Amino acid sequence: MTVDQHNEVAADREAGALLRTVTRLFTELQQRNFACCDVQSSTQCLILSTLHREGPQTLTALTRSLNLDKAWLSRSTDDLAQDGHLIKAPHPSDRRALLLQLTEAGQDAARTLDTNLNAQSARVLARLPTGDRDQALRLLGTLSAALEAELHGDPTEAGCAC
Repeated sequence: MTVDQHNEVAADREAGALLRTVTRLFTELQQRNFACCDVQSSTQCLILSTLHREGPQTLTALTRSLNLDKAWLSRSTDDLAQDGHLIKAPHPSDRRALLLQLTEAGQDAARTLDTNLNAQSARVLARLPTGDRDQALRLLGTLSAALEAELHGDPTEAGCAC
């Protein structure tokens, strides 16, 4: 192995560790906001925010979108419906499916959560030196696109590398 190859491997490891650390810390901060959400669990907050962002969808589509267990999501959506945050209506074109959509109370809870998460992100970015904020936002946009490409790109190149 050449010095350049060794340095590249070390940089890849460092980048991977740093990305995992940033992801873990950001997730932990979000979970603190979920604790303030007008529902019982972080899963329910994820459901609210996803339906608010993406609109009504079936349980199967929501399961795919959140990559969570369908039975777990079904119980969580039942709880949200019982609490008045969600309506499970017959799907207009598929009699076997139910369409999940937020009620006005669910929309309000999702908007409040979104406002809190945006304020939290603004506080985090405000901790960066002024000159670095625009660059950080630009790099986050680029990183987001790269993550989307990895997630939805060529299936032979993505996924588990083991």
